[in-house]
Amino acid sequence: METNDWNHRNLELWLRVQRAPEKVKRELRTFWEASGDFEIPTFIQAMLPALPAGLVDRTYQWLHADAKHFLVHCLSAEYPEALKAIYRAPMLLFGIGDKGLLQSHWLAVIGSRKASPLALSLTEQMVSELCQQGWGIVSGMALGIDGLAHRTALAQGMPTIAVLGCGIDLVYPPRNRQLRNEIVAAGIVLSEYAPGTPAKTEHFPARNRIISGISSGVLVAEATLKSGSLITARYAVEQGREVFAIPGPVPHPGSEGCHLLIQQGAKLVTCSNDILAELPAQADLFAADKDIKCENVKPEEIASNQEEPEETSNFGLTFQSAEKNSAKIPLNVLANERLLANVGFETTSFDWLLSQSEDSVSVVVNQLISLELDGWIKTVPGGYVRVRR
Repeated sequence: METNDWNHRNLELWLRVQRAPEKVKRELRTFWEASGDFEIPTFIQAMLPALPAGLVDRTYQWLHADAKHFLVHCLSAEYPEALKAIYRAPMLLFGIGDKGLLQSHWLAVIGSRKASPLALSLTEQMVSELCQQGWGIVSGMALGIDGLAHRTALAQGMPTIAVLGCGIDLVYPPRNRQLRNEIVAAGIVLSEYAPGTPAKTEHFPARNRIISGISSGVLVAEATLKSGSLITARYAVEQGREVFAIPGPVPHPGSEGCHLLIQQGAKLVTCSNDILAELPAQADLFAADKDIKCENVKPEEIASNQEEPEETSNFGLTFQSAEKNSAKIPLNVLANERLLANVGFETTSFDWLLSQSEDSVSVVVNQLISLELDGWIKTVPGGYVRVRR
């Protein structure tokens, strides 16, 4: 149904269907399947709830206020095919952006709102590489991992979908207003909630079923045991989607959710190739640079490239690797190579670095400044982290 076909009568009927109890929705779906008559019969209409005053007018005005505003119902050919098959698929989808993108293939990327520097770094790298292989990104426009996933996709010139837990006309969280505008320009902002619906706690678990349902797979970058990301992963399993999880440092609370998912059968991933082994590149979907820059070994090459075990530091950095890669490090970094070898991809404290060095405080500080200026490390709360190059 095109925007111009949504008159007040149609809007009122479908908004009532959207707000109906789940029992009534199940009965309506059963009627459609049994009869093949894709209408809303009179006996169902009699069971539909009344609407709040002004909702139909407010929705009608929003829908016709901008050419990028759209509304599709679950019987429409424009409704995402992947979403139609899930349990409790939303009856209506409100959207802003390019409606034609709804039928494309997507990968969900989700994670902690207070993500660690390591998780943010890995997410940016993987999303960049997945975008280069033709994957559009879906997330929830939250702070942390979600926002970074959207921004990285946009930076790669790829579309992205943000699924909201509030009315389509609202911005939540408010500080992501600029991000929302950028997504609208190059992708879609999506919600099952009518204009004016405030953000409520119970809305976010419900919206998570859309994030997973519209996607071919879900990547969890970092999550605590009580994270909403685990709810999305559970929906993904129920919907038959692939679930991927990035492992993290064992003592870190943000790693506990991903480790639990891995124990329960999610695929452990450390680079984009781990995901592409399950979800091949979508070369024909979007116009994007397909020259992937990931230097990680492809899964099929792992077995034939095993070497002797390497001695590992407390921070997961291999000393032999540092020696093997020394030719790749510019001469002006060689003087600081020993210090660099002790900076991990998770936060490494200055006290630890100083304890591993035979130099004075001033020398270590100067070496760290040099490494940071050259892009090998960066300062984070609590110390330093290695930058992936």
